[in-house]
Amino acid sequence: MEKLKCLICGMNISENSYHLNNDSFIEKNEEGRIMNCPFCGVGRIYIDSVQEIYTVDHKSLDTQSLQVLDHAMKLEVFNGEFYEEAGKLSKEKELKKLFKDLSNIEFMHARVHKRLGEFDNLPKLHKPDYAKHHTDNLLLEEAYKRESHAIAFYKKNSDKITCPVIKEVFKALSDVEKQHQFIANAYVLRK
Repeated sequence: MEKLKCLICGMNISENSYHLNNDSFIEKNEEGRIMNCPFCGVGRIYIDSVQEIYTVDHKSLDTQSLQVLDHAMKLEVFNGEFYEEAGKLSKEKELKKLFKDLSNIEFMHARVHKRLGEFDNLPKLHKPDYAKHHTDNLLLEEAYKRESHAIAFYKKNSDKITCPVIKEVFKALSDVEKQHQFIANAYVLRK
């Protein structure tokens, strides 16, 4: 397998990692057929063996762009923490794995925003009590709502960003959230 790198998150993709978080994708990665970054979930067009990772000079970013990146980072941490808890609350083994994979992907999105904004740390957020989502269907419905919110966030805030690289990152991550929304909905329809 050729050495590949994700241009969004910067992670190297190898025969040891291509299969990670596969439950969070509509089209699964296979050895020799990588469809998504196994770390942040972006599509094949953002995976390359030669190009450099997308970067920005955070000093050139205006205040609004930095605020949007900060909010994006918090949104992804919030969703990552939800999926972490959903994995614990879920009754079904298959869903536990899905929620774990989704949590990994969302936390990687937060790390992408952290890197672009050159923030010191991921934020520590207040964790709500998710016990009211006491069935797998309620957890999936909440997942669908969160993915819908993330898609809307990226769409709305992309217009506020002047940096083309960040606009492209938002587009790539929004496409990942659309996959997650589809997967959550598909599970609800199966039940």
